[in-house]
Amino acid sequence: MTQELTRRLAAAADDMPAARVPSDLFRRGRRRHRLQMSTFAIFAIVLAFAASIALSGVDGAVVPASGTSTVPGRLHEPWPWQASVAGSPRGPAALLVSGGGGYQAMDLPFTYGSRISAIGRDGSYRVLPFGTTYLQAGQDVLLSPDGRYAAGNGTYERLLGTGDTDVSIVDLTTGEERRHQGSGPAVPVAWSHDGRRLLVHRFGASSWSDTPFDGADTTGSDNGALWLLDVGSGAATHLLDLGRTRRGAAAFSPDGRTVAVQLGRELALLDSATGTRRPLATLPAGAHLGGPWSYTADGTGLGVLTIADGCTTGCSNAARNARSWRLTVLSTTTGTELPTTFPTFGGATARLAGWQRDGTAVLVRYTDETNGGEPSDDPPAAYRAVSDADLLALTPGGTTKSLLTKPKGVIWDVDVATDLVTAGAFGGPSPAPSVFPLARWAATTVFVALWALAMLTWLTITLRRRTRRRPPLRPAAHPGAR
Repeated sequence: MTQELTRRLAAAADDMPAARVPSDLFRRGRRRHRLQMSTFAIFAIVLAFAASIALSGVDGAVVPASGTSTVPGRLHEPWPWQASVAGSPRGPAALLVSGGGGYQAMDLPFTYGSRISAIGRDGSYRVLPFGTTYLQAGQDVLLSPDGRYAAGNGTYERLLGTGDTDVSIVDLTTGEERRHQGSGPAVPVAWSHDGRRLLVHRFGASSWSDTPFDGADTTGSDNGALWLLDVGSGAATHLLDLGRTRRGAAAFSPDGRTVAVQLGRELALLDSATGTRRPLATLPAGAHLGGPWSYTADGTGLGVLTIADGCTTGCSNAARNARSWRLTVLSTTTGTELPTTFPTFGGATARLAGWQRDGTAVLVRYTDETNGGEPSDDPPAAYRAVSDADLLALTPGGTTKSLLTKPKGVIWDVDVATDLVTAGAFGGPSPAPSVFPLARWAATTVFVALWALAMLTWLTITLRRRTRRRPPLRPAAHPGAR
């Protein structure tokens, strides 16, 4: 039985056609393997190249041919994925900018509350993300006189645990941060001209009801105090209890020995070493100290902004925009008005950004959103009120000049490095923001997306080659066929 079964199976095997095995089977398999590996290698190279660009500091910034630093003549909107200062520092900045469009922080869960852009002296654009919401450049985040440091409220580059009791000082050259903690919410008020000290206003219970840069609104915060912070050592010295007063109404003298401060309508001078207070002048209704850079370049005068015409109390945004302002200079010795005449200008409010050596005043003029005729609940220079901000130069002879070309309705505040203001270094090269390098979150997203694409492509090629239909092969001739 067994022998018969073996014979029949052998006969059946002889009658079956030969297996369709191509003569180049081994060569085909080796070629397919090489193709798969080559495809994967190409995608890996592309992925590594894209990641290296995204994470590198290479961008399209240019250094002015003269080798001198200048404020760019034009501002552009940064990319949503613009690299941060921490991830790719570019050195001292010419400007800090806040606003809408590309300057606005993403209002999504686990995203930062404020997005301040640092415009480098080489034309680069970098981002300073802060945990505290609604911060304005020049008010809540201040650029040091040499453009190297940015001081802000709240924790920098952290998503969780962002407290408004911290004052964060970021080195724009290294990307490193130093935090200074205290009791009660705090904001930086003014840098000393040598960049070694910082005035800080710490608030009491009603911490954010202050009204910056508007002489008409003077209610202010309760139980506030002005502190003097030594940036190098971190030591803080109590300078003055402010009580109910305006935020932002303080300025260092050029030699650092005196601090000018506005207390209601009183303008006083403080000895920065002892805190000794000397009344200087009583400001008229609708007037306010020009801001952190109110002292003239030679230290002999203080700039004061006064509403010359228009609404002073209970104003709507439209009524604020219709105001006319006058800049005067008060003697730091007598408190009387010096015989310097500047042109009037319109706007919701304004603050001084500094003085040029020839006596030209540089200021930021704010325009508010016009949302009906009801009185506004927000201060005129606040994040939620401003619709536009312009950088202007007022000459003692009576001319007004715009110093920045910018997207309309996008720039809500700007801070300028004081050394460039003093030198009158405006109108420099204005390269557009470069796409690269990417912010860390964007670079991670690109890396993961490219890796997933590479793997998906490799798997697709592999499966298609395994399942595609091969052309039929001619069977081998049977030994008994003719």
